[in-house]
Amino acid sequence: MKKRKANDGRATTDCAHNVHTSNNNDGGGFLSSWFGYFSGRRDDASAGPPNNENFIQQSLSKMDRMEQIMMRVEEKLSTVSSLESRCEQLEKKCSSLETLLESTSRIDKTLNAVLKRSTEALRRGDFPDQDIFEGGDKGIYLDVDNESHLFGDDAHRELAPHWRQFAAALKHFKPAFDVLPDDCETSISFLNTQLNWEMTELIKESLMNIPFKKFSLQYSYRFHGGMRTIAEMMGNNRYLQKLDLHQILGMDRNDIDTLCSAIHCHPSLVDVTFNACFNSFFGGGLGDYMLRTLISTDDVLKLERLSMPGNNLPNNHELGLLHNRSNVCTQLSDFLATNPRLKALDLNANKLNYSDAVLISNALRSNTTLRHLHISGNDRLGDDGIEALRRALCDESSLNSVSDSNHSCFIDADYHQMIIMQDNVVEDREINRAEKIYGLLSSRIETVSNVHDFGGIDVNLLPRVLEAVQKYAIASMDGDGDKYRVEALSIVYEVMRRWEKVAALYKLH
Repeated sequence: MKKRKANDGRATTDCAHNVHTSNNNDGGGFLSSWFGYFSGRRDDASAGPPNNENFIQQSLSKMDRMEQIMMRVEEKLSTVSSLESRCEQLEKKCSSLETLLESTSRIDKTLNAVLKRSTEALRRGDFPDQDIFEGGDKGIYLDVDNESHLFGDDAHRELAPHWRQFAAALKHFKPAFDVLPDDCETSISFLNTQLNWEMTELIKESLMNIPFKKFSLQYSYRFHGGMRTIAEMMGNNRYLQKLDLHQILGMDRNDIDTLCSAIHCHPSLVDVTFNACFNSFFGGGLGDYMLRTLISTDDVLKLERLSMPGNNLPNNHELGLLHNRSNVCTQLSDFLATNPRLKALDLNANKLNYSDAVLISNALRSNTTLRHLHISGNDRLGDDGIEALRRALCDESSLNSVSDSNHSCFIDADYHQMIIMQDNVVEDREINRAEKIYGLLSSRIETVSNVHDFGGIDVNLLPRVLEAVQKYAIASMDGDGDKYRVEALSIVYEVMRRWEKVAALYKLH
């Protein structure tokens, strides 16, 4: 009996030591302490006297079970910790969904209010939201700030009755358009609107045969039917003059073919805008295909204004398809050289480079119809590209080259480029020519070099030359530039005094 007590006392002392040691090793963890305790008991039991084998086996068996229990407890605690982490993540997602639902609900209410207000105005025979139009312009303007959230089926079902009422009111609003003066600018604009298939068909049918002059569709992330729907609407409105599409997603080559065909066939459409419809973010880089399709058909393009800003026209260049890039730029140059009806071309922010500038400048030398070319936001043009375009407007290497330059097109570039791009600021080509020629003559008078430019002129034409100098000087003095400071008499005096052919002129008389 005393021996057993001694053993028990020894075991207690040793185990207490083990517990203390375990606490030092792992920071005092509860489970680790108990695990160390039972491990110590197992070691002591194994070292017990031989006559206590049954007791030892029973103790070892109990200790094994306790160790298994403690390991399971540790596993459960680990699982609980993982569940707590997942719960935190779910709480964050729920909070985000609640915010989205609140935002969607707000958007739905906003759109409902806009549709209701517009529908009531149409039923009264009034144009809604007339405060956004200038002068006597009239139109229907729907704009909802949807913050790019896409509506789900529930939202579309909630909005469907309001769209049906709006479409019905719009369909019966045609007489209000019919009584407007011919010079009144009428428009239909949808901004930040999302229409499912049913609603798109309703709106299309309501727009049929309404004589509005401008159709604008901007930031419409859901517009089913795409270009086919727009082409059908265009085909039923012979009064349409302007088409404005801004960031319309998902257009493919079939859509482009359909829309280009409708543009070419329309009898009165003269102004088309594709703003950021084909860049790498929204349109898959099909801007070059769109431009080629517009200008390469057999039908004469009747457009007077074409705007394609932000469409990444050189997209194929970035993809390594250099021949396609060269092709579209060459086609554009060839198209402009034929003097089409086009008066304004907007190529802002299209990654044009020096080679593109050279091609365009070559076309401008023979083009007399283009009045405005917009090229701002094309950083790859560089100084050499800008200089190539400037020389197309005013090549000062000789009087003949100045006279043969482009006198019709004004190039709108970035501010630092506009400093050297100040030609053709008025609509009159002859005034622009006069300013350039007089500018060259007045700048060369200090070096007495003007007579060299007259060397190849027949002496019998001298009176006309002098008359032209006087005419150009008078026209140029109306300008604000500092370079026009030399009086016509100074130039005439230089020519008369220094040109040896003047004496022959007197002999003829």
